[in-house]
Amino acid sequence: MPDAGNSPALMGDGGVGVVIGTGADPGSPNKFGGQVDPQASPEIVYPADGVVLPPNMNSLEIHFVPKAGQTLFELSFVAPSTTYTVYMGCTPLNGGCVYATDASFWTNLVQFARGTAPISYTLRAVNGGAPNKVGVSASQTMVFGEQKISGGIYYWNSGGTIQRYDFGFPASPAKTYLDGPQAGALTCVGCHVLSRDGARLAVGKDIPAPAAYTVFEVANKQPLMIQNQPASGASNFFSFSPDDNYLLQSDGVSIGMRSLLDGSMLVPVVAFPGTMPDWAPDGLHLVYAKPAQPPPFNFSTPGVDSASLVTVHFNGTDWDSSTTIVPFNGANNYYPAYSPTGEWVLFNRSASNNNSFSNAKADADAGTVPDGELWVVGSSGGAPVRLDKASDPGALSWPKWAPVEHDYFAGKILWLTFSSDRAYGLRTAKGDQTQIWMVGFDPARAAQGLDPSLPGFWFPYQDLQSGNHIAQWATKVPRKPCNMDSQCDPGESCKAGHCSPGP
Repeated sequence: MPDAGNSPALMGDGGVGVVIGTGADPGSPNKFGGQVDPQASPEIVYPADGVVLPPNMNSLEIHFVPKAGQTLFELSFVAPSTTYTVYMGCTPLNGGCVYATDASFWTNLVQFARGTAPISYTLRAVNGGAPNKVGVSASQTMVFGEQKISGGIYYWNSGGTIQRYDFGFPASPAKTYLDGPQAGALTCVGCHVLSRDGARLAVGKDIPAPAAYTVFEVANKQPLMIQNQPASGASNFFSFSPDDNYLLQSDGVSIGMRSLLDGSMLVPVVAFPGTMPDWAPDGLHLVYAKPAQPPPFNFSTPGVDSASLVTVHFNGTDWDSSTTIVPFNGANNYYPAYSPTGEWVLFNRSASNNNSFSNAKADADAGTVPDGELWVVGSSGGAPVRLDKASDPGALSWPKWAPVEHDYFAGKILWLTFSSDRAYGLRTAKGDQTQIWMVGFDPARAAQGLDPSLPGFWFPYQDLQSGNHIAQWATKVPRKPCNMDSQCDPGESCKAGHCSPGP
């Protein structure tokens, strides 16, 4: 399937595209000339109005609920230089219907709409056998960024494996990249981090407090060897330096800096107490969560509460001056992450000061009611801004940035993901499974103190049956060199000297 590419949107008149879909026939366009009935309006329930998408997402569902007796539908998209209309019957989905975009949608509509003003779209509905009354939905909009997303995303699922999606192979869903046995774990793998270039992966194994970890070379899934020994240790959270040569690691109590060149602990204690480090893109700063009191080593709760956010400067050999950029004022602040431009720090906040570990998903037995929200603050401090559109309806965790800034019609845009058990349209109800969601972030709005988040969407390609968390991004997906298919993982084959998805 062609994707949108990095070149500008196609110019000129894209014309009018008409698709006769499943459940419709060539005469369907002629059945919508009746009187409009305001009581017969179908409802679009997903995606949210104003959603912003990368142009090569290549997968989007539109969920809607028709009125009684409506069996034939017209979904019309109007872009600045083209119109695209689909006629279809109802593909049933949990009390409503679903339209799944296909290759024609992404080729004939999106390539004319990348980076342009918003597309408007409207759903009209009739009884296909007696089309005398027409129901018309409220009009909604969607926006596409100009450049495609590249690289890959690695996330942990509740089956205890690391899943990987490669944007270079848009037709292939996420696949298991690393499981417990491959990593040398007794049961599972979990907390993990990628180097920005995707070359290295640090992954925790089994019980996370602190968990044994190993650093792997991503292409061949072999441990990084330092002086003939695998690079390993014990840590809850990690962050690679921009050049991949150093690792910040935290056991939940303090943060240390380790060399991946000779294996030494260059700075045994960078911060105490401190956890959840993230190394800035410029290599000169880190941000971390600092609990009010050092937490005990506890195998059941490797999280923090009562935390502030602190940055520390790197002088080339050691870490010196520190600055509190988000003080603790009754709300727990945790999981900080630098934007790819280094200007912003994204973080989770629990207004009720819930522990970060227990604030990811509701637990009736423990009485946990998650209230995780997304906030952002300038990397030098200032007034934090709540990401309202991303946070509502709340209960989200593990925010992570995609590693490249892009453009859209209103200026620059950054992308980020988080985990949430919110409802996915008609497919899942709130609380069913924790899934990966994705939103756009407008840095110009953040600089004005306005909500910088744009309406989010469910990240395609993931398994709806598993809980999915900790989506880590990388600019590239290194592939294992090969000479024959037998050297590749299941579901891959040897193509042009590298293991790639597909036969």
